Amino acid sequence: MKLKTLKEAKIKKGMRVLVRADFNEPISGGKVSDDFRIKTTLPTIKYLLKKGVKIILISHLGRPGGKIDPTLSLAPVAKRLSRLLKNEVRLVRDPWKFDFLSKSNFSKHRPIFLLENIRFWPEEEKGDLRFAGKFSSLGDFYINDAFGASHRAHASISGIPKYLPHAAGFLLEKEVKSLEKLLHHQARPFFVILGGAKASTKVELVRKYLKEADGVLAGGAIGNTILAAHGFEIGKSLADRIGKRELKKYIDISSLKLFSPLDAVVSDKVSANALSKVVHMGLIRKGEYIVDIGPETGRFFAKVLRPAKTILWNGPMGVIEIEKFSHGTLNFVKAMKKIKAYKVTGGGDTIAFLQKHRLMNAFDHVSTGGGAMMEFLAGKKLPGIEVLKK
Repeated sequence: MKLKTLKEAKIKKGMRVLVRADFNEPISGGKVSDDFRIKTTLPTIKYLLKKGVKIILISHLGRPGGKIDPTLSLAPVAKRLSRLLKNEVRLVRDPWKFDFLSKSNFSKHRPIFLLENIRFWPEEEKGDLRFAGKFSSLGDFYINDAFGASHRAHASISGIPKYLPHAAGFLLEKEVKSLEKLLHHQARPFFVILGGAKASTKVELVRKYLKEADGVLAGGAIGNTILAAHGFEIGKSLADRIGKRELKKYIDISSLKLFSPLDAVVSDKVSANALSKVVHMGLIRKGEYIVDIGPETGRFFAKVLRPAKTILWNGPMGVIEIEKFSHGTLNFVKAMKKIKAYKVTGGGDTIAFLQKHRLMNAFDHVSTGGGAMMEFLAGKKLPGIEVLKK
């Protein structure tokens, strides 16, 4: 895929450059608690600083639903960015109330401007083109460096580039190159691991990769769904409550390339204070929750992956936000680290987990987008990328 890239862009000193970034980071106590996504956009921002342009950053945070929510303000992001760049980053709460790009603001130094959470405006998620046109009036050039949001047809993603000359930032360019390698040039055997809390979105992926990969390992909610289709009791566990007959219309649950858990950690409630135990499939009771894969499953999955030359992992094996239910995922990642293969993963929860356990180096590429990554690898057209094609 050939994109209009930042180094090819005709950006001149003094231009106003709109940069759509993905600063959707976790905020705790009014501070950014994980700045992985922020740091991945720094190369693009630093490049533009050297070009001597006026930088206007656009991002979202959380899901405010088109309303102003002080808890989802980008103020903490502006503070963290200022420290990382050693350059003032000013938060602009309302870009229409005053001329924040006036010459007086640039008389002594060149601040970077970060517009307040773009999702505070309801027109953003509606993909309103008039709204996009209004924001485009703030700039002379547009750069998309928000891969994690590029699967959304939102105004700041696919709308603004219809009004301005545009290009892909360094992060987005890197994401596309890394994922295209996985999509079109993967070394075999190629294995896919699917987990996480959403089952319905993974059914289609299981179907795709049972055809294209050498093996699909299912845990989390999609693993529970498949187990239920096989007739196992899964209690109150997260799953897509689709019937066996209907699921079989989409995927071959008896495929020799499909691997599901052999045992699980179960609990009477999903709580850090709850008692838990390891049981084999077939011994789970109706009132119990599957909260993690069991040790036998971990060893089994690791053995299946041993010959792999390419691995794609999307979604944890358990409820990793609760420490005691994260051991299955942790041990599984440590086992993957030992395998000499091209390994790719992504998504906010996964990134935070890997950062916490210092396992980012277990993967060759950690994508800033979970949903965007999987849609790209599923062969879907991402609105934010389509508008940047040559």
